[in-house]
Order: sequence, then structure tokens, then C-alpha cells
Amino acid sequence: MQTQDRLGPSPTLPNSGERDSLVGLYFRDASRHQLLSDSDERRLARQLILSLRVISKELSLPDDTPQTLREVIGSLGDACAFSQRCRRAYHLAMACRRKLIQSNLRLAVHIARRYGHHGIPMTDLIQDANVGLIKAAERFDPGKGFRFSTYAYWWISEEVRRCLQRGVGVVHTPENVVDEIRQLQKTSMRLNQSLGRTPSQSELATAMEASPSRIGELRALASREISTDVPLVEDGSITLGDSLHGSDAMTPDHPLRQRDRIITLHNMMGELSDREREILTRRYGLGVAEPETLQTISDQLGISRERVRQIEKLALKKLQQRFATESSGA
Repeated sequence: MQTQDRLGPSPTLPNSGERDSLVGLYFRDASRHQLLSDSDERRLARQLILSLRVISKELSLPDDTPQTLREVIGSLGDACAFSQRCRRAYHLAMACRRKLIQSNLRLAVHIARRYGHHGIPMTDLIQDANVGLIKAAERFDPGKGFRFSTYAYWWISEEVRRCLQRGVGVVHTPENVVDEIRQLQKTSMRLNQSLGRTPSQSELATAMEASPSRIGELRALASREISTDVPLVEDGSITLGDSLHGSDAMTPDHPLRQRDRIITLHNMMGELSDREREILTRRYGLGVAEPETLQTISDQLGISRERVRQIEKLALKKLQQRFATESSGA
């Protein structure tokens, strides 16, 4: 299946309402990158295979290591610490990655637009389609002989379907929780058919090998958000928001203590490398919406989960040694 060939020389132009929008601008930018011909893709695959082999040899990776960017580059760490030949191979591999992604942006847009009638903003669909495209580039093994566009088609479609599953909620549910909710819905439908009634929370918990409290949490997460403007009395004089009070325990020196914590944290993180700082920040939710899992960080940085865990462990050890020394000296 040659997916790109079906797209033709250029994707369908946005309608007049989209041309001046953010989607229209992105669409035109994606159209500037040329599709790869068969010969171009074969040449790119050869370059990627060669560069990954050089890096694998430099790192003495096991023979059964998958020859993908995710596995090989993810094991590399700091490329500057290796030989000049390895560094050249690294830069070539990253250039191949960039070319694979850019030349298939049209494919990502093409797939995203197919789902535009589901009520999800097109910007969200395209964003998730691009996430799928990046995942495909990280996991693509050029030595297996498949066309990248064929391989990427599944990953892009899967990410767009996940976007549809999450819906248009104010707060996006993490993907692992979305999978749990999906499993809960399937289990509920199956039990409904076999029992002839709506299953109880305990029955669902038994079927999913989870606690009843977890089933309750998943049900709550699956429900839609409630506006704080919902009236609590008939005349509308009191809303839900009126009943939500902040903490009264905040003391006058609270802003100063918060400032001191931020300064201390900033000084601590300054002792780390950029990669260590980024991983600790995302793992512990420092200045971001919520902590991220090893798998999420692994997927987005293009390194293995084990490598993320190692960097996290080394960074924490570095901070412990650094600030334990300061404390004993004080």
C-alpha cells in the first residue's frame, strides 16, 4: 500500500474559512515539503541504516538491538562524548529523522482531516497526528524493507483515534487512563449483555481485577466537566462556584516562603545538565501541569524508558551528594 501516492502531488486545499486560520497556515507550511519518491526513500533508508550501525558498533550494543532511532539513539546519551565518526552518524540519523517527518506532514494532515466531522478542533487532530508521525519515525526499522508512509499510517491513525477518545474535555486525560476508561466501557457492555442489566461497581471491579474505588474514579473521569456556573437553587442566586472556597490557612508570609522555595529549587536544578533538569522537571511536575510517566518522557525524547530512569536516578544522586555536602559544611 503506497499511502503517499494516493495523496497526489498536493493535498486538498483548505476551504475559504480555513485559509487564513492557524490550520490554513500550517497546511500551507506542510505543503512546502516535497513527498519522497521511491528512490529518495530507499536512499534515506540506506543512510539511516548505515548511521544506526555505526552508533550501535560504537556503543557495543547487543546484536539483537532493534535498529531504530528510539533504541539506538536512546542508548547514546551525550553524542559529544563519542568519536567523531559516531557524532557524524548521529547527525546524519537525526537529519534522516527530520526528513522522514517533514516529507510526511501531508500524510498526517490528510488523516487528521478525515476525522474533522467528530467535533474535535482540527488543531488538536493535527497535533495528535503529528505525535503519531514522530512516534513512527522513532520506531521505524528501515532494514525491514517497508515503506515509511505505510508504517506511519497506522501510528498516525492510532494517535488521532486516541484524540477522539479523549474528546474535547477542558482537562486532557492521560493516555493510560484513557485506555482504562476504554476497557471499562467494553467490560460494562459485555456484562450488560450477559447479565441483562447494568453491572454493579463491584462486578465491574471483579471483571477488571481492580478495586471498586478505582472503578468509581474511572467513571468520574469518563463523565463530562460541570460548569461552576451551574445554579444550586432554583432562582439561580447561588452557583456551584459560590460554594467552592479557597483555603483560609494562608499566612501573611506565605508569598515569601513560596519565593524562597522557588529560589532554592532553581539553585538545585542549576547543578544539573539540560537533559537531567528536563527529566526531573517532567517526572516530578515542577512548573508543569502534572508529573509525567517514564513512557511519556521516553516517547517524546526518543530514548528508552530505562535510559530515562537511569538519568533520573543519577540526577537525584547528584543533588543528594551536592546538597548533603553543603549541609555538613554548614
